[in-house]
Amino acid sequence: MKFKFDIFTSLLVAVIFVIGLLNLYSASYNLMRDLVWKQLMWFAIGIIIGCGIYVIGINRLLHLAPVIYIFTLILLVVVLVTPSSTAHRWLRFGFLNFQPSQLMKLALPLFLVAVFSQRNFSTISSFIPPVVVTLIPAILIAKEPDLGGALLLFFPLFGFFLLQKTNLKKLTFWIFIGIISIPIIYGHLQPYQKQRLITFLDPSKDPLGSGYTIMQSKIAIGSGKVWGKGWLKGVQGQLRFLPESHTDFVFPVFAEEWGFIGAVFIIVLYVLLLWRLFTIAGTVKIIHSRELLFLLLIIFTTQIVINLGMTMGLLPVVGIPLPFFSYGGSDLVMNLCIIAVFQRAIIQK
Repeated sequence: MKFKFDIFTSLLVAVIFVIGLLNLYSASYNLMRDLVWKQLMWFAIGIIIGCGIYVIGINRLLHLAPVIYIFTLILLVVVLVTPSSTAHRWLRFGFLNFQPSQLMKLALPLFLVAVFSQRNFSTISSFIPPVVVTLIPAILIAKEPDLGGALLLFFPLFGFFLLQKTNLKKLTFWIFIGIISIPIIYGHLQPYQKQRLITFLDPSKDPLGSGYTIMQSKIAIGSGKVWGKGWLKGVQGQLRFLPESHTDFVFPVFAEEWGFIGAVFIIVLYVLLLWRLFTIAGTVKIIHSRELLFLLLIIFTTQIVINLGMTMGLLPVVGIPLPFFSYGGSDLVMNLCIIAVFQRAIIQK
């Protein structure tokens, strides 16, 4: 087996991660000093697992797709039935907590491509199997509750149908079904999730409740101005005015300390990384591998866009971390696994 990887992609990931570590240290300075070391530990675990995925290869992953998907579903069920005093999102393995919903970011695209790729989606009923395959984990994840993780799964499903060059009229029918289902979905949301959607349009309606986080996030981003206040000198993060400043809302901490210039720099790094991943996916000749890469790219891109959008008040707060930047072991490991899949695909060019 020959080893080959894209240095530019690895370099971009490393730069984003290192900057994220420095920012995490600042965001958790008055919270928990050991978060940086835990993030480094998870990064090492992610590299090890990523190397394993690289060795296994895309073809074997696609062959194992049904097993990986079913195994992930079982973990999601175990999460829900495991007693917990908080949200049912994590499974404990010794001193480590793992979030099975993150594994579905890889399991679902693998299953869609392995089982349904190159199918003829010419009738309305032909769309049902992929939709059901996506709905089952989405419902389980939503019950944790994790609305962001559940919604994230529908983007690769939509991308999968587009890659199959499906009948647009039939696809429009299912989009319409999804739209008219919104009131039903809304009725099953948790009270705090409903309040988040309401205050998205006007956070000032509940400035001390559900609108507090987004208002503090905007204040943090705006107060950084052009050049920022400097590392460890931010107010929103250091004085704990901004909730979840080390996870979902880590970007405003960086924007406050490094200003508009720093924020743009990070966004440019993400754009370059996405462009590089898109280039790799576009040059792969094997159809199944190329489709898998594009679905993973859709998930990765969606996660970045939603996180940045919600911290800026452009999208509702749904609880999605920023890849390689936010604290979170499960998310970090799975994003490294996604990068490993792209690195492996370079051999198949």
